[in-house]
Amino acid sequence: MILSTTLDTLQSAGVFDVCIVGTGAAGMTLAMEMDGGPLRVLLIDPGQIRPGAATPQDLYEGSTDGVHPDPSYFRRVGYGGSTRIWGGRCVPYDAVDFMAREHVPNSGWPIAHDEIARHHAAAMRYLDAGEAEFQASAAIGGGKSMFPFSLRGGDINVDVIERYSLPTDFGKRYHDRLKSSKNVFAAGEVRALRILPRGGHGLNRLACVLTRQGQPLEIQARHIVLATGGIETPRILLNSNVGNQHDLVGRYYTCHVEKIHGVVRCQTPGTIFDFEHTRDGVYARRKILFSPAAQAREKLTNIAFRLHYPDVSLASHRSAVLSAVYLAKRTLIPEYRRILQHSSDEVAQVQALPHVMNVVKGTPELMGFAYKWLTQRVLAERKLPYVLVPNPDNSFPLEFNAEQIPLRDSRITLSDEVDAHGVRKVHVQWRKCDEDVSAIARAYRLLKRELEATGRCQVDFNDATLEHDLEGAFAVGGHHIGTARMGATPEEGVVDPHGEVFGHPGIHVAGSAAFPTSSHANPTLTIVAQSIRLAQRLQSQALQHAA
Repeated sequence: MILSTTLDTLQSAGVFDVCIVGTGAAGMTLAMEMDGGPLRVLLIDPGQIRPGAATPQDLYEGSTDGVHPDPSYFRRVGYGGSTRIWGGRCVPYDAVDFMAREHVPNSGWPIAHDEIARHHAAAMRYLDAGEAEFQASAAIGGGKSMFPFSLRGGDINVDVIERYSLPTDFGKRYHDRLKSSKNVFAAGEVRALRILPRGGHGLNRLACVLTRQGQPLEIQARHIVLATGGIETPRILLNSNVGNQHDLVGRYYTCHVEKIHGVVRCQTPGTIFDFEHTRDGVYARRKILFSPAAQAREKLTNIAFRLHYPDVSLASHRSAVLSAVYLAKRTLIPEYRRILQHSSDEVAQVQALPHVMNVVKGTPELMGFAYKWLTQRVLAERKLPYVLVPNPDNSFPLEFNAEQIPLRDSRITLSDEVDAHGVRKVHVQWRKCDEDVSAIARAYRLLKRELEATGRCQVDFNDATLEHDLEGAFAVGGHHIGTARMGATPEEGVVDPHGEVFGHPGIHVAGSAAFPTSSHANPTLTIVAQSIRLAQRLQSQALQHAA
């Protein structure tokens, strides 16, 4: 049910069992899981509860130390949260990610992998990404391997895929169901400012403001769930002075480090590079992972390699499509521009004329691609995820996404600057360590040994300068992880294994802020699975209390 956004309506709404802050992947999943259940639930968002409604982004403004992308990038204030700009990649965390690994300081989750994995199938339904099957042999079939040759041993796994959602905007996808709910109420233009922990009546309170009118509002609920992402969640906790008794809120901030470096050159054609369709009609791509045994032996963090397209800035690729992408790249945010040009630096200026000539000479290629993009991306409900154009010489640049070692000094803090509602803004101090880079270098060398042992492939990079070259790996600005980390004790984490803030009954964190480690994987699938787990626990607690 959608509540009208007036002070009188909201003040007269009474006490809620659960108040969910945020309508992105975590918050909307929680609400949908509790729809039709025994709890009276309020879902609030700073934007209008209307699909596609515009909301000013200045609420997410902040500062960085100059290394991390601007904190307003990749986040969206308003209905649907950052799923409004999500690319749709669905990747599970691996069992090894939950283990305490001696070579990965501050690793280990206080829950088992199955506590999340058992909810993958339901999470994939919310994400519109098909079955929770991530082995190419089972999901795609056909008996083909990523490479047209066999690999020795078991250090490298190439029978893994990542699946792609439509992509699904949660605000649009679940709006009609939310409107008809009998026990889940949604209120737009309500911004949570700070939590006021429970007092004598056993209720937690949430100090809010109506964003349009600027009027203060207080919401009372037995349970408050922060589902506001890995940057906004510590901001609210720090501004509330909640959960920080051991100075852990905002610390251990990780994302992923990535770069395109090195080239795989296959001697024979047949490498699977493009998107494929799974048996259930979902776009998928193959990638390269390392076995847990290889990770332990080589002291690797969890790292994934993908085969990439050529540097778009180099007109020598002679692709009309890639040259057209290069000429249009200025419309993209800096991180996407760096990926296109295989660089961690700002996109360099190169002569446009050779690219114009590629476009002119390759007009038939470009027209064919334009038709494919129109039919498979613009007009299709299930959209082609992105551009993939191979090199004609059967070579593939290597892209990696790597887990970070959680560092105490990598953190989200509050600056002295305040926003329009008087709330202190965030400052991002992102750090990576030398061992992050060394682990990636070891992964490159292991990949080279294993692929070149086949006699059918060559992996090129300068080994003498590898660590130096990898120093330029940059932060994936859309993955905000670990800032209210889960721990077995208050000395180890901000929240307990169930996501409840230590020392503050009824205050919970949903989403990647609670993840102790980052894996190599995009966090969205795990966020949704974790939210399903939390929703089931909240409903179970309510039933036990009623009994």
